[in-house]
Amino acid sequence: MAERASVFQTVQIGVESGYGTEVDADVKLPSIAFEMGPESEIQTYRGAGYKYPSVAALTKEWASASFSGPITYNEIVYLLASVLDYAAPTDNTGTTGEATWTFTPDPDAADAPKSYTIEQGGAGRAHLVTGALVTGLTLTFNQDGAELGGDLIAKALDDGITMTATPTELDLVPVTRPQVLVTLDDTWAGLGTTELTRVLSVEWGITDRYGPVWVLNGEVDFEATVETVPTLEVKLLVEADAAGMGLLTTMRANSTKFLRIEAIGPVISGIITYKLTIDTAVKVTDVERFSDEDGIYAIEWTMQGVLDPTTSKVTEVKVINTVGSL
Repeated sequence: MAERASVFQTVQIGVESGYGTEVDADVKLPSIAFEMGPESEIQTYRGAGYKYPSVAALTKEWASASFSGPITYNEIVYLLASVLDYAAPTDNTGTTGEATWTFTPDPDAADAPKSYTIEQGGAGRAHLVTGALVTGLTLTFNQDGAELGGDLIAKALDDGITMTATPTELDLVPVTRPQVLVTLDDTWAGLGTTELTRVLSVEWGITDRYGPVWVLNGEVDFEATVETVPTLEVKLLVEADAAGMGLLTTMRANSTKFLRIEAIGPVISGIITYKLTIDTAVKVTDVERFSDEDGIYAIEWTMQGVLDPTTSKVTEVKVINTVGSL
């Protein structure tokens, strides 16, 4: 019997028509690595006079996963559509293939994220989960490149399945360091105006998006998910020059700033390029000590995503790629 080699464990994803409704996982995300597994809560009971328990009862079961990989323009929309708020893309001409995606989570009402059926395995053995939702996503841009990481929650794992045949494999167009610019301005309308020229790294992340709903329904699996209070943070590591230290004044005044992280990729067609734009209204909430970063005297600022009352937005992410739909 052949061993189940880790190197052959692939992941396929399918967009569900309704939460937890199993579908064929007909798309492969080739650059994203998933570490998936079952989760459980088991209660044990020890009888009076005994040192060891005699009963173990499964009370809750679900699945979770962490994921990581490079940021690519086509794959990223699958994660953003689950962790933020899904909206169908626009500007897909059908001739050159470009599509513009806009993800704008609602600050005071329920979002409409996409959930997924995810299959993982190979020819020898595979498993799947349904109702997979991305609960956290972090995008990191630094001197080494651009990487993502995050977590998801799903309903209980189903083992011993047959994976969907001949999935579509997305084209890999990575975000690279020379493509990335960071700007910081005073209004949402002014986003993209004032470039920060000495950014060493920037990290944008949102966590704690969804939690399970447990009810007494005769099942060990959770019934549904509910939005929780999210944490949206940006960590900005900059040279401690005049521009970098300008955030000290921002912190002291409790001012709102408007941060843009933008990556402009290769040409799709004509003048249309791959593009990733992350806009966020922020306030400084923490600062680290000065540090040496490869010979640069640097300082790291932590900023919290906040509501901009003028636009009623906290953050907005736009992607131009060649994925016409989910």
